[in-house]
Amino acid sequence: MNLASLKTIKFLCKKYKFWPSRKSGQTFLISEKVLNTIVQAAQLKKDDVVLEIGAGFGTLTAELIKAAQKVVAVELDKRLVKALRKIASLNKNLKVVEGDIFKQWSVVSGELTDLQYKLVANLPYNITSFILRNFLEQKPRPKEMTLLVQKEVAERVIAKPGQMSLLAVAVQFYARPRIVNFVKKENFWPEPKVDSAILKIQGISVFDKLRLSEKPLRNVDAKEFFSLVKIGFSAKRKQLHNNLSAGLGINSETAKEILSQSDVNPNCRAQDLPIENWIKIAQNVK
Repeated sequence: MNLASLKTIKFLCKKYKFWPSRKSGQTFLISEKVLNTIVQAAQLKKDDVVLEIGAGFGTLTAELIKAAQKVVAVELDKRLVKALRKIASLNKNLKVVEGDIFKQWSVVSGELTDLQYKLVANLPYNITSFILRNFLEQKPRPKEMTLLVQKEVAERVIAKPGQMSLLAVAVQFYARPRIVNFVKKENFWPEPKVDSAILKIQGISVFDKLRLSEKPLRNVDAKEFFSLVKIGFSAKRKQLHNNLSAGLGINSETAKEILSQSDVNPNCRAQDLPIENWIKIAQNVK
């Protein structure tokens, strides 16, 4: 059965009495070509362990289990879980976990601890940013991610100085993101209002090693770092020294001095800075 087919998906929806919710960002991939592009981008090997979030009817799952040693598929909806369990009954390398990924994290992490796993998923639009932040900040971190996400989110993640956002800083602090390909909205059902993109996030697994070896990162606490960045982005139209002054409870001149010591123009705005400058600011604030 071709799961990347509109006819098949509609048949399964009827069979399991399920109707996708636009409010929850539920859409099904109905393009075999795009499906193959995602799997190729993931570059799976026979000894890889894969975590999939929001597995749906198993369109992507069915391909992942062909390429990986083990797949842990998490799905919130009970009706979709029934379909996934049928796939699991025929494939011993598939573990299905029912429920919210974070409420079930003890179960999921138990399957992943001490393993170099990859996160591969077609993420619902409404949880993408939340998933990105959480899986980069908490352990066990994935080795890398291959995600089908909203085009706008992907573009925000890979943004360059001048267009940076809190999300861009959060991802680029831990990893190297890039867009593999753009995906037209016609490749989904129900058809969403916006296009998507295949986002590849690499270099995550070496982050902890860098924290121990590179002097700039050794002196930066991640929690304090992101608290500072949030202050920086608190009022996007204001110059950075004003945001730091208000958020840190220091006078404007002191904030400007910190920025100057960090090789940053005191009159710049938060969106203008690359990761390296944020790290310098964090060191000088400390």
